[in-house]
Amino acid sequence: MDKQIITFSANQQHLHKTGGLDIFATKTVSYIEAHFDLGDNWDGYDSIEAVWWNDYVRPVRTVLDTEGICIVPPEVLTKKGEVYVNLVGVISTNDTLTDRLTTHPITALTNKFNVQLGEGTTTPLTPSEYEQFVATVKADADRAEDAKDSARGYAESASASASSASASASNASTSETNAHTSEVNAKASEDNAKISELSASASAESAEEWADKAEQSAEDAGYMEFHIDENGHLIFERTSNVDQIDFT
Repeated sequence: MDKQIITFSANQQHLHKTGGLDIFATKTVSYIEAHFDLGDNWDGYDSIEAVWWNDYVRPVRTVLDTEGICIVPPEVLTKKGEVYVNLVGVISTNDTLTDRLTTHPITALTNKFNVQLGEGTTTPLTPSEYEQFVATVKADADRAEDAKDSARGYAESASASASSASASASNASTSETNAHTSEVNAKASEDNAKISELSASASAESAEEWADKAEQSAEDAGYMEFHIDENGHLIFERTSNVDQIDFT
């Protein structure tokens, strides 16, 4: 069954048709959807209903969903003539009506033929207000359940992200500690190298000092030696006091 759409706008008590189907010219019931663009003054109402009727059928109420959409009741399309609509919004506190807003009625469309609901139809096609209310509440509950599931999923993702961030922070802290330890070890190695360098220098100086002392001692005691010079001659050298050396 093809869907047809009619559109309206509502501002306080003023209702205007803004587009869509004007003349209903078919002998079988079609699926007509009504879209209502509601002004800010309609915010906060517990229930908003569209009331439909013609000159032959009692008023039929359809509850608007959260997007301001409802179905035109097939019952009001059974007789040719004009179909009227107005909006009613209510606010209740503890089962007591505390506020009500109603628009002026307007002509929604014109029906060109008498329409049969279909063979075997004994009850109205439009659900009762109670049934529509229950369906709306159920739809809201389903959306709330979906939102809860989504929130749970977001919470689990956030928890996983927090755990990952904590692990990263711990790893960063460990890396920082290791880096500090490496820095301390490097400084100790550098100090040890300086100490080794100083020790080597001291050892070299000490060896040189002892060599000087040995040479001085040899000169004091006297000595002699043979060596071959660069021309191949045997050279004999001695100190002046070598004669004083006692070889016995």
